Amino acid sequence: MSDDRPPELGPSRPASPRMGGWRPRNLVPARFRGSGSAAVTPDPVAPPSTLVLATAPEPPEAPVEPEAPLEPARSLEAEALDGQVPSVSAHRPGREEYVPFVPSVPLKSASTATALASTDVGGNIVLAADAASTDLATSSMGRLGGRAIAMAAVVVVLGVVMSRILGWGRTAVFAAEFGSSRDLDAFFSAFRIPDTLFQLVAAGAIGSALVPVASELIAHGEDLRARKLVSTIANLMIVIIAPLAAITWLLAPVLVPLVTPGFTPAEMRTTVDLTRLMLLSPILLAVGAVMAAGLNSLGIFGAPALAPNVYNLVIIAAAIVLTPFMGISALAVGVVLGAAGHVLTQTMQFRSNHLYEPAMDLRDPAVRETLLLMGPRALGLGATQLVFLVYTMFTSTLPQGDVTTFNLAFIALQIPVGLIGVPLGIVLLPPLSQAFALGQHDRFGRLVDQSLRLLLFVVVPVTGLMVALATPTIALLYQYGKLNAAASAAMVPVYLVFLAGLIAHVMIALLAPIFYAGKDTRTPVSAALVAVAVDIGAAIVLFPFLHLQGLALAIGLGAWVEVLMLVTRLERRIGFDLRPLAGHSVSFAGGAVVASAAAFLTARFVELHSAGTASLVGRLAELAPAGLVGLAIYVAWARLFRLPELGAALQLARTVIGRGKDAPADPLDD
Repeated sequence: MSDDRPPELGPSRPASPRMGGWRPRNLVPARFRGSGSAAVTPDPVAPPSTLVLATAPEPPEAPVEPEAPLEPARSLEAEALDGQVPSVSAHRPGREEYVPFVPSVPLKSASTATALASTDVGGNIVLAADAASTDLATSSMGRLGGRAIAMAAVVVVLGVVMSRILGWGRTAVFAAEFGSSRDLDAFFSAFRIPDTLFQLVAAGAIGSALVPVASELIAHGEDLRARKLVSTIANLMIVIIAPLAAITWLLAPVLVPLVTPGFTPAEMRTTVDLTRLMLLSPILLAVGAVMAAGLNSLGIFGAPALAPNVYNLVIIAAAIVLTPFMGISALAVGVVLGAAGHVLTQTMQFRSNHLYEPAMDLRDPAVRETLLLMGPRALGLGATQLVFLVYTMFTSTLPQGDVTTFNLAFIALQIPVGLIGVPLGIVLLPPLSQAFALGQHDRFGRLVDQSLRLLLFVVVPVTGLMVALATPTIALLYQYGKLNAAASAAMVPVYLVFLAGLIAHVMIALLAPIFYAGKDTRTPVSAALVAVAVDIGAAIVLFPFLHLQGLALAIGLGAWVEVLMLVTRLERRIGFDLRPLAGHSVSFAGGAVVASAAAFLTARFVELHSAGTASLVGRLAELAPAGLVGLAIYVAWARLFRLPELGAALQLARTVIGRGKDAPADPLDD
């Protein structure tokens, strides 16, 4: 976009930030730039962890201070981890104070508190400077002053970790109870329809859109409007989803055969019954999502972070207790009960903060703004659901158990994505958004480079280790009860193909929010839609030849195409140079190969000298030595070649467990 290029640069592309004279481009297209508004509120579209820096408008009578030179770019650890408050006096009024993501100094004034909000267990982070001493704003300040912000971050990260672990545990219980049976195939297929309904209308779109708007209202002292906004969105979700669920209930006998063309009439009837049972869950989950967003806007994180884990725990309990009496229907009942638990977990705090009233005010501009922000996010989620509906059509034509095999392998892939991508995004994105909000685009470009390097430093060896240890990993995750060794072995080839896209999936978790930090939502949406087209097109071509492996490969190809589009666009927008990043990736890959080989040999040695066990603890004890050997080799490789990302990774880990305050900075070399 030539209109985005600074005049001094001329027609040539910006040089790398590693070269002298680098001048970044504004990420915001010219026609979307405001007239100097201080609020930076992205339109979240894709999953992971977006931070918005919203500030009160500057008083018109304040004198304009001369602009001071920007501070030299600092390392990623110094930006995200140290406890010093950055100097921004040249960019902001003296009455406001901006605190890094993990501060070690308390706020000096009660009127300049900072609110950190997480919209779901993954956590969309919203940072808002409170500018009014109202009841909601004061409540938010009281919860999030000083070190409470760091504690809130820990709650969000722990929520992510627990959600992934319990999500795996839920699926493992399903597999142990039913094995690779047609009943479980029917449940996974039936779950697609109500899940699609929820993803299209609510899901992360509610939190991504509602939290920044509600937080801004609270920051400006408009408590009544904030309460009415939350109430309106909650009631609107019920008004929209309830009729859609009723229509879907009536049309289930027509919709299910479209999604599962390979099922027999009896299997289709089972799938229809399960679909109808679960149609209450999207209504409850939508209400729960609005409740979480409203509480997050006030800086309340405990109940919203706990709710998804209650959802998983209730489903696990229902699967264990009710299956002997209800069969496969127990899982559907558990989904509905879990959704109810999701709501009840947050009800007390939601009511005590007076965030609900039975009314809707659709004329409020804040409501319209929220609905507009939800649009792109819902579009992206809906496109993703289309992929899985198409894939369910393909897998239903395969022999019994293949639907289950595909779903279990995909869930295994999602575990490292949630445990690596989302927490790193939570820690790394705040300084990125802050740099852009303060107009420090040079530092923004450097932080992008350092963030991607740190991400690759972690995920490349993890991918290698998971490939080397794929067979014992799948056995550890799923080989219990009725899911026997043969079914576990059939899952390994699909899992290995899925791992070909793991690095891309984790990179998307950070790349897409980088654009949101620059108020660019079109690029991530466009990339996601192209990826969906690649997913479906590649599946049509590959499925007849490779079956489940072809579908897994198609998902990986789509993810890599999305990464390529995002990185290329990033390079064009801010002059980001890919060559140094590629050089660092080669170093990471070399260490990953050596570490993975050592882990594989260790696993084989342990297997030959152990009696074998069917218990979770026993399998974990057999797998742990191989993982530890691989980790030690990779750390040794990083020290041998003096990779600076090792220090960044260790310091991030110390921060998450609460010791980052006293950790020394270890700057990343450019």
